Amino acid sequence: MTRLTRKYEFVDEAAADAAIALLPTDDEGNASHGHLVTKLGYLVIEPAVNGEDGEEITAAVLSEVYAVDVYWGGESVDVDLWAAYIVWPTPMGIHSFGSSSSRDEYASTYCGLFPDSLYCNPVDPDVDPV
Repeated sequence: MTRLTRKYEFVDEAAADAAIALLPTDDEGNASHGHLVTKLGYLVIEPAVNGEDGEEITAAVLSEVYAVDVYWGGESVDVDLWAAYIVWPTPMGIHSFGSSSSRDEYASTYCGLFPDSLYCNPVDPDVDPV
């Protein structure tokens, strides 16, 4: 069974729900696809600033896109169905799934796509002191 973690961005929650609705369901409308879909929503870009009394001084700044992570773990992997929405944030960011093989596959694919990224070429403090 193929197990992949992929990350997606949609214009809004309705667009994400429309993509999720395309995944297989049983006769009663329950998910039958075997994938784990996690709706993260609009991610925080800048956190809110609160005063000492807890009152919000500055509201949080949220991303303009709606984030969804999918752990494609079913018998049939529908990754191509969502290809137009895929994004490749640096591994181990806001959210990841627990499967070490899925995390390793994501990191390997990420480094194949972005071989010059700092994530794929970490600084060795003994060689390149900061």
